[in-house]
Amino acid sequence: MLSIPANRLFCIALLLLVVPAAATGAPVTRTLSTAEPGAGEVFTVSLSIDGVALGAVVETLPPGYTFVGTDHPEDRVLVRGQQAGFAVMNDTRITYSVRAPVSGSGAAITGTWEDFLSGAEGVVAADGIETAAESGGADSAHPAAQAAASPFAVLAAVAGLLIAAGRGGRR
Repeated sequence: MLSIPANRLFCIALLLLVVPAAATGAPVTRTLSTAEPGAGEVFTVSLSIDGVALGAVVETLPPGYTFVGTDHPEDRVLVRGQQAGFAVMNDTRITYSVRAPVSGSGAAITGTWEDFLSGAEGVVAADGIETAAESGGADSAHPAAQAAASPFAVLAAVAGLLIAAGRGGRR
């Protein structure tokens, strides 16, 4: 068994590894400016980002939709075909414009996000065209946007139990 100073040092090191990974359940939520864009209409898409210090969001537009532009820094945006990628560096909101197709569609914008520091990733919340009121606002939690469970959380729980068990009879 580790001595008390070594045990404390081990716990501190473990916490430094676990806390940043477990603290990020950084969902990204999509909100559209209109419930039903008209044929050829340009509408705004807002991405609300919570807790991603360094990462990326990739949005995939349905066939017929066209990426028009963004307020995000030009050197942090990459558009290829139907996909628009945004580099995230402590951003809380990214806004971009899309032109609806002249006819048909009704398909949903889809997207994924990744937090490079914690390794968490997920699906951008909101499927289809919803307004802020319909989706519960940009800050609403959406099950699809939750981060994948981190194995570090399990390690933290086990370490906590071991520490508590080791101190059970000592005073």
